[in-house]
Formats: sequence, C-alpha cells, structure tokens
Amino acid sequence: MLSLEKNGYTEQQIIKALHSNREIDIRYNLLNKFDIRIGELTSPQSGNSIEMNSLAEIKRTATFNIKENELNDIDWLNDRIQPIFCLKMPNGFAEWSLGIFLISSPTRHEEYSQIWRTIEAYDSSLILKEDKFDNRYRIVAGTNYVNAIIDILNSGLIRKINIPDNNYLISTDKEFEIGTTKLEAVNSLLKEINFNSLFVDENGIFTSGPYILPTNRQVEYSYRDNELSIIYPGAVDELDLFNVPNKWIVASSNPERQPLISTYTNNSPVSVTSVYNRQRNIVKYVQLNDILDQNTLDDYTKRLVFQDSQIYKKAIIETALMPHHSYDNLLFLDHSTLGIATNYIETRWKMDLKVGGRMKHECRKVINI
Repeated sequence: MLSLEKNGYTEQQIIKALHSNREIDIRYNLLNKFDIRIGELTSPQSGNSIEMNSLAEIKRTATFNIKENELNDIDWLNDRIQPIFCLKMPNGFAEWSLGIFLISSPTRHEEYSQIWRTIEAYDSSLILKEDKFDNRYRIVAGTNYVNAIIDILNSGLIRKINIPDNNYLISTDKEFEIGTTKLEAVNSLLKEINFNSLFVDENGIFTSGPYILPTNRQVEYSYRDNELSIIYPGAVDELDLFNVPNKWIVASSNPERQPLISTYTNNSPVSVTSVYNRQRNIVKYVQLNDILDQNTLDDYTKRLVFQDSQIYKKAIIETALMPHHSYDNLLFLDHSTLGIATNYIETRWKMDLKVGGRMKHECRKVINI
C-alpha cells in the first residue's frame, strides 16, 4: 500500500482529509514511451475507471473516454496515460499516481455533436505478454533465479525493476519453448521460489517479492462504519463452502531430479471444511515443472492452502475513492451491521475516476491454517 505522507503532510493529516469533507480532482498526464511527461489531457470525469486484479495476469487495467480533438498529437503506438489523484489540502494538493497505462486503438463514438474515443488501457506487463521467445530459451544450472528473471525482463527492454535479490540458484538446466510469452516465463520462475507473481506498480515499476502468508503480515489500512466512515450502504458478506479442498497434494517432477511431493491435510476440529468435520477428502492436486527445494515446495503448498481457504469468506464494500491502494493489500474491515471485524486480503479494486466516484473493494478473509 502506498504511503499517505505527501507534500510535508503526515499520514494522520491525510487520513483526516480523506475521511472528512474531501475535495479531490483527477488529472491525466500524457507520457511518452520512456514514461516522461509530455503533456496533459483534459477529460470529463465520467466513464473513466481503473481496476487492479491481483489474480489476473495483467493486473492493472483502465478505461478512458477522451475528446478526439485532444488526441491529435498522440502517438497511439507508444504514448501512455497516467491518471493522478489530487487531494485538496490547506496549502495546495497532495497527489498520487494511479498507474501508467499503455493505450490501444480506441473506439470512436459521437455524443452531443462531439467525437469521443473510448480507450482500453493496460499496464506495462502487456509488453511481456506480447513479447515471446523466438528461439528455445535456455537457462543453465547454477544461475541465480532473480538474475535469470531480470535477464528476461531486460530482453523485453524492461529497465524499471524492483525484485529483491536472493541466493536461490536454478538446480538444473531449464528451457522455455519457442512462442512462450516472457510474462509466462517470468511468473514460472517466480513461482519456483515462492515469490508473488509479477505486477507493475503505480509508477510503472515491474515488481515482485517473497510471498508472505497474510497471517504473518501487518494490517495496512482499516475501514470502519463509524462516525468517520466512508463506506457506502450495500456491503456484502459472502460465504461459499462448496467444493473447498481439505487436502492438498503438490508434486514437482523435473525429469533431471528426484521427484518432490508435499501434502497437507486439514484435520482441524474448528474448521467446518476439514476432513474431521466433513468426513470425506476433497483433494486438490497441483503439478509443478520444477521447484527450488523441498522447503520451498512445502511453503508453496501452505500458500495454496491459505489461498484456497480464503474463498470461505468474501467481503465486498464500496467506499469513497482512496488513492493509496496497490497490490494485494491487507485490510481490517469493521462493519457492525454485518457483524464482521477481521483482516481481509484485497484481491481486487476498481475506481470510478470522477468527483464523487466510488471505489469497489473485493476482499477475502484471512484464515489461520
């Protein structure tokens, strides 16, 4: 989650402004292919939106509606759009970038005798999805995993990277077939060391890091339906127990190594989906091509257990627009009417980019395993 300290204002001062009589604006920067600002677009604050889906391959997407006469000088193949959230403070505005988006060929439509263009936009991970290996891509044994990932990113002309280094080494030669997308290859390598899948942050930086169970993380922000609440009516609390696994089997079968297997069985008497309570096994089997070692495989299995258990509880709330949400944030939700007061992982959010717009949050409950 992004810092709320901006322009010399403390986090508490920003929070107070966000939860009281807020005054906001949305500004749109036009950037070139090097993410350098070359202008600004004036757009109506209607029909524009941003969505972050941590479970998707391309995680950050957007829709923009812009007057055609503002786009005469735009380079459709290379230019980018950066929406900026602006919060009025006593001495000017505090600002947050909401992402940097590649633009596609837009749809033209007429409205009130003016021509508008609806632009579907994607974060820069689209570059890696469209870029594919033109030969069998080989990584030799002994290569550092992060170095191998950075090499692939660099081959896609990606230079803005934030992936922490480690000492994990690839144990056997690894190859990717011709036509494999570079995004798929990078995510495959990240999975083998139990890192988060690749995402592009709000400043256009390609980012990943070690996966940490939410039970081992600190709450990043809280939403409460109290006197300072910005939660709109209509919150949803979903319960879905159908087909939730209670046993997991994960296997890694690199032909050049001894096969590795990790299993986990939920036998907890306090878990309504456990083998103990349901008196039957509901097994999820996952086959991996490779993994670093047995400990990493066990950690990856725990990750699956946690993620699959999260579908047990789901909350959906709408709030006023909040500029600091990013990827997979850990939230505390306190909703007295629904009777919930616990931690949730935010898997998806969507912002309507207009004054008075709403932000939809889809969250999964954190469950101890």
